Formats: sequence, C-alpha cells, structure tokens
Amino acid sequence: MPAVLEINNYLYLFFLIFSRYLGMMMITPIFSSQVILYRIKVLLVLTLSVLTFPILLGSFEAAYPNSNLVLIMELISEAAVGFLMGFLVFLIFSAVQFGGQVVDMLMGYRIANVVDPFSGFNSPVIGQFKNILLTLIFLAVNGHLYLIRLLHESFLIIPPRGIFFTNQLWQFFFRRSADMFVLGLKIALPIAGAIFFLDIVLAFLARTVPQMNLFVVGLPLKILAGLLLLYLLLPVLNTFFREIIFELIHDIPDLFRILSLE
Repeated sequence: MPAVLEINNYLYLFFLIFSRYLGMMMITPIFSSQVILYRIKVLLVLTLSVLTFPILLGSFEAAYPNSNLVLIMELISEAAVGFLMGFLVFLIFSAVQFGGQVVDMLMGYRIANVVDPFSGFNSPVIGQFKNILLTLIFLAVNGHLYLIRLLHESFLIIPPRGIFFTNQLWQFFFRRSADMFVLGLKIALPIAGAIFFLDIVLAFLARTVPQMNLFVVGLPLKILAGLLLLYLLLPVLNTFFREIIFELIHDIPDLFRILSLE
C-alpha cells in the first residue's frame, strides 16, 4: 500500500509539471501555431516534463490530494503559469500587429486580408508582414528557447502548488495591456505620420487643382509612400523588435515573482 501511494505522489508531481508546460503551448505565439501538429506539441511537453521531473523530485515532496476537486484546481493553477507567460508574449505580438493594422488603414490596405499561417485568421497585409518579421526575429534571437528555459526556471521561483493569484497580478496585466496600445502606436507612428502629412499635401492640391481626381492619384501615392518608408525603416524595426523581445524576456521573471507572492 505505501508503494502505491508513493507512485501516486510521483504521478501527481509529474502531471503538475506537465500542466505548466501545457499551459505554455495553449496561447504562446509560435508554440500555439496551427502549423505545428498537436502530436508534436504534446511530445514536446512530455519531453520537457520528463527532463524537469528528476530535478524537482529531490527538492519537492508531492502529496496526492484527498479530493479530486483540489487535484483539478491545482492542475489548472499550474497550467495558468504557462498560460499567463504565453499571454504576456501574445500581447507583444498583438501590439505589433495592431501597429501594422493602423498603417494598413491609412495606406488603403485595410480591405486586403491574407491568412495568418500561425493563427489561421485573416489579417491585413502590413500587419501580417510585421507580425511575421517579429516572429522571424524572435526565432533568430532564440526567443523560443528563452521561453522554455524561463518556464523551466519558474519551478525554482514558484514550486508546484505554490501559486497565488493576487491583485498585483491583475494590475501587472492591466498595465501591460495598456502598454500594448502605446507600443502599437509607436510602431505605426513613422509611416502613419508621413501618410498624414501626404494627406494634407493632397488636400491643398485638391483646393488648388480641382480638376485632379484625388482618389485616382492619392491612393497609389499613399501605397507607394508607405511601402517605401517601410523598406527604409526595416533596419530600425529590426533593432526595435530585438529590444522589445529582450525586454519581454526580462519581464517574465517579474511575472513569476508576482505569482509566488502570498
């Protein structure tokens, strides 16, 4: 009988670890992509759990709960750690796509949608381009590996069953959600400002040359100006996106410390 209880405790600890990694796969960009087969995601989660299990086995003593309800709540809490980390990354990607959508609206690309290969939803052209650019830079700087390492190290900050949801957590995400819109506007501002200035010039031309068809002249001109500026700003976006990614990586441990506070 004691051997059976010990096996239950081991399985309980393993599934706590498994749930935390599984939560990361639910919403984290790249990991949650529809391009990756579900079997591969489960296999990756299982591999990470197997590698983490021996490390925690010596430092954490698991005790199988008496109630199934408590068991379910603890598994959900562990999954929430990975989910919240993924949601923090998702906010950054959403901010970049939001900035691209603002540019799309001003350039006249808002009606032209393409399928996002990661989420499967339609999105405007420039927004999708900036999202793919951020994804490529994220992979180039090994951001996906940083996320796996940070979630692995989260067990040192938040041991299994050591999660606490406080008001500080909601304040943290409210602040990050507000920053998402600010970041999106920063990304869109150079091109949006140039197109706005071009609209003013076209308005003056419309007053001085009434015979000019602004719709025929203005729309191609704004598209040309937007694409040209986007090309010129690519090195700046490359550097800016790298800074965003590393700031995000430095923010994730702060999230784990908030979750570990009682």
